[in-house]
Amino acid sequence: MAGMYTMREERGTAKLDGKDGKDGKDGMRVEWTSYSSPIGALTVVECEAGPLVIEFPNRAVTIKWAVRLRAAVPELHIAQGSCRITTSWLDDYFGGSPRSLAYPDYLKRWFDLSPAQIAVFKTLRKIPLGETRSYDDVARATRLHPRQIGWLVSANHLAILIPCHRVVGKDGGLVGYGGGIAKKRWLLDHELRAAGVVLR
Repeated sequence: MAGMYTMREERGTAKLDGKDGKDGKDGMRVEWTSYSSPIGALTVVECEAGPLVIEFPNRAVTIKWAVRLRAAVPELHIAQGSCRITTSWLDDYFGGSPRSLAYPDYLKRWFDLSPAQIAVFKTLRKIPLGETRSYDDVARATRLHPRQIGWLVSANHLAILIPCHRVVGKDGGLVGYGGGIAKKRWLLDHELRAAGVVLR
């Protein structure tokens, strides 16, 4: 029947094929892997366009990423793979030479993101390496109520890439991070070193 789609596996990933003879939609390949980092294992999920999830394992279970992806593509098959785009970016980041990666506009194709979530995520991406912003700073930048910001920041499922760890308390204190305060401190110190700041 014209316009119907079926799933086929290709090289450890999932691809959407059109039975009407047209190619499947771009970006419909999905794979996942566990990435070993200096701050512990990270669950990585990637589509053809780029990263969908970078999370600590306990958080990866909580956000139910597989359920949310299948809500976007009900027959989606999620297979283990290399997640080359994301793991290559993480290699550079943890190696001290982080590369710029464009904001993932394709996320809204896969997740039900509100305009407020998108505004917060884009604001977080603008925080420079080696710097921090308070929750109040993010609230002012997005014109959202400060009480919303904590929840919206915690809803981020692209840890490090969308740098929620750069958001701190009004007094500069390290508060509220899904991976734990010790990991947040490590990431901030690592970024200071990458930015050329000598830590004593």
